[in-house]
Amino acid sequence: MKIGERIQVRACKTDGTVYRSWQATIESVSTDSIVTIAPAGSSVFNIKGEDTPIRHHYRSYYWFDKNYNLLEIFEPEGELFHIYINIASPPEFKDGIMSFKDHELDVSRYLPKPAELIDEDEFIEAAVKYQYSKEFQEKMYAAAEEALELANHWQAKPIPVFP
Repeated sequence: MKIGERIQVRACKTDGTVYRSWQATIESVSTDSIVTIAPAGSSVFNIKGEDTPIRHHYRSYYWFDKNYNLLEIFEPEGELFHIYINIASPPEFKDGIMSFKDHELDVSRYLPKPAELIDEDEFIEAAVKYQYSKEFQEKMYAAAEEALELANHWQAKPIPVFP
């Protein structure tokens, strides 16, 4: 993986079912994380195979040792307006594709408001469907608490200018 390389990203359910996929460009990579960018207009494919262009620029941070990933969502003009954190597995790499398992619990922060925990109902449904253990659920809520703190103190750097 190199800076500037385009990679396929897949968001999966806990059972491995891909529900969303897209291409992103690697902005940076280190021993503990990878950061990607997808500019407004990029295609996102859903579980039905439908192609939908995104309306905003996305910068995504994936840590190899965290149970979440963070998306900075920028207006087309470049202003940050939303931070979204998926409570999810660290990314996995296979055959040039990066994927993560989304555990349905999320943190959302529309600036300048504080972050909030969302989609607890979806997490509860997933806990039943995928038989999440009590320990796993506690681990995901602990990750969500850390993500709330992170979202409330996150300092985004400017998004690159796209043609």
